[in-house]
Amino acid sequence: MKSIYKLSLLACFGGLSLAARAQTSYTAGLLMENQLNGTARFMGMGGAMSALGADLSTMSTNPAGMGLYRSNDVALTMSWFNPSSKAEFNGESNKAKMSKFSFDQIGFVYSGKMGNLTAVRFLNFGFSYRKVNNLNADFDMEGAMPGGESFSHNIRANMLAAGNTPADFNNVLDSGEPFSDPNYSWLSILAGNTGYVMGDEQNDDFTAWGADRMGFHSENRGGINAYDFNVALNIKDRVYLGLTVGVYDVDFDRYSCFYENLYNAGLTNESPTMFLENWYSLNGSGLDAKLGVIVRPMEYSPLRIGLAVHTPIWYNLSDTYEATMTMEGFTQGNQSVWQSGTGFVGWYDYNFRTPWKFNVSAAYTFGQNVAVDAEYEYADYSSAKFSDHDGYELDYSNQLIKEDLKGVHTFRAGVEARLLDDISLRAGYNYTGALYDEAAYKYDMPGSTATDVDFMNNYEAHNLSLGLGLRFGGFYADVAYVYTHQKADFHPYSNMIFSEPDPIAKVTHANNRGILTLGYRF
Repeated sequence: MKSIYKLSLLACFGGLSLAARAQTSYTAGLLMENQLNGTARFMGMGGAMSALGADLSTMSTNPAGMGLYRSNDVALTMSWFNPSSKAEFNGESNKAKMSKFSFDQIGFVYSGKMGNLTAVRFLNFGFSYRKVNNLNADFDMEGAMPGGESFSHNIRANMLAAGNTPADFNNVLDSGEPFSDPNYSWLSILAGNTGYVMGDEQNDDFTAWGADRMGFHSENRGGINAYDFNVALNIKDRVYLGLTVGVYDVDFDRYSCFYENLYNAGLTNESPTMFLENWYSLNGSGLDAKLGVIVRPMEYSPLRIGLAVHTPIWYNLSDTYEATMTMEGFTQGNQSVWQSGTGFVGWYDYNFRTPWKFNVSAAYTFGQNVAVDAEYEYADYSSAKFSDHDGYELDYSNQLIKEDLKGVHTFRAGVEARLLDDISLRAGYNYTGALYDEAAYKYDMPGSTATDVDFMNNYEAHNLSLGLGLRFGGFYADVAYVYTHQKADFHPYSNMIFSEPDPIAKVTHANNRGILTLGYRF
């Protein structure tokens, strides 16, 4: 199936030079991939508190949960996280990890009692800052290339498929402004400027290289934060209604370096190393709303059923990126280092809309000592949309989203047991399905300004959690431990040569997190 997609794309390359400047499904995935974050109590129960409520983190899952508060609350949350990734490629294994502290949440709720006999028993207001996605992570992979594949062959194949000729390519490189030519990707210009791909006019072909080894390193920093404003009602202690308006802040930076050790049978004295470095920044803001209801259907039963609807997040975004390609040890022309860079480029005022999200939950309490919550959440991520600053949809990018992303199912379950009046134990499990289709991929094409051709297809994520709650009068301290496990396929690039498979590293992500929440109820 993937080869069919490749063939179709190559066939229509010539007419897509403008579309090639659009955003990819991997930009969309960066903004939407789920991550379990919140207070230590919420995390200790695997995020399953939407029907139980009365926790600041439920403001972002089911806003009606704030209606169960009967007192004021203020809390802050800190965490230590230890993300790691193990990449296995052609018999070699590389592991990257980091350890950092993070300030994850601070918030309060003001609970206003309206009366014991009025229809509205409580009218509550809340605010919370929370870390939606913590994207800090490092990644490494490297290994031998027994077949001698090199990404330079892909650049050569793309130019041939687009009808580019060596003579025209050499003229563009000598023009003084090669990056402005819409018939060539910026990667092909970098390759031409450094000798990674050369126009051979005598044989009417492009000269590429073989590679006996490749490697990749990346550093992700930053993430997505949200500021939630909530109002919730308690109606006769049977129905709870809530509304949350969220304001989002995106601040993400990424550095990556891809290298190949090269050889060429026609240049027997040359064995350079190619380095492709990329710097990428994504910044912006967003807005959404969440509506929720929790109902106790039977007056004398503790059963609660919850339903929440999340509107799309409407993002206004900008990104900047720069790339540099270097051929170290390439002595042709009496130089030991050949280097070319793109310079910084910014694409401002493009918009992105996430899909609608739906949450159904149920909770039950056994006496005063045990509480359980289970819930299901669904969002069709293939329906997300990019648009320009005038509101016109970017059809080409949205087609990529439709093909590469899919609907995601999330299941959460948690239990809390009160051992003593002031001590509680918690446990939870959280499952989130894969965001990307297995056939999803990224590629280089004529006119494209994108120079980061690597991509990671993450599979389903599993979160296991344990928690402990301590109370000292109105003060409380909650701690939780969360272990996250996720498999993935990493592609340093997508191979456009039909007879050759992609170079793929099998990746295992693991994240150990310790969470502490300190709060006061009054």
